Amino acid sequence: MSRDWWFDWRGECVAIVAAGPSVTQENVNKLRDRIHVIVINESHRLAPWADMLYACDANWWRFRNGVKEFVGVKVTQDDAAARTFNLKRIVIRKKDRHKYFDDLLTDDSDEIGSGGNGGFQCVNMATRFGATGIALVGFDYRLFGNTVHWHGRHGGILPNPDHTNFPGWIKHITAAAPVLQSLGVDVVNTSLDSAIKIFPKMTIEQTLERWGL
Repeated sequence: MSRDWWFDWRGECVAIVAAGPSVTQENVNKLRDRIHVIVINESHRLAPWADMLYACDANWWRFRNGVKEFVGVKVTQDDAAARTFNLKRIVIRKKDRHKYFDDLLTDDSDEIGSGGNGGFQCVNMATRFGATGIALVGFDYRLFGNTVHWHGRHGGILPNPDHTNFPGWIKHITAAAPVLQSLGVDVVNTSLDSAIKIFPKMTIEQTLERWGL
């Protein structure tokens, strides 16, 4: 796999905007022109100016017809979607034919761990790009009432997480914390009501101030 599309964010900071219900347009706007931004799935609608859009699910790319309007780098782990919509591709390492590694990968390969969700995968990618500060936006990992996304439920055949997904997701991101620390990566969770407890929680304003941005 070619690295010709990889970002060089060595020593720099990135915000990863997932789709948890805590995400607001007002908060996303605060990131613009101040920090690198990766958006996941529907969150591209809040930040069409983001550096990168990631979605691991081929059906989502089909549903959105490749998101032709997005001008940044578009990345998936799905080979068929990458070929169909001319996307860049990242490889999630497999243990065997049916199971992925859920660890944060830090070796010399170009692969990432799964962690069960695109947010974890983007954290692993950000470390591959050399980022030393990662702001988690919308990493709620919990339901707010019956709401799981800021945009509501995905329609049609697109998957929607529920309460059964969150324990595994929390386990994997929590296990990644000491690895990130050993790499010198400062991770801040801007979702103040997030079920992830391992990282310091701050507002977006406090996070940007922490990094002098």
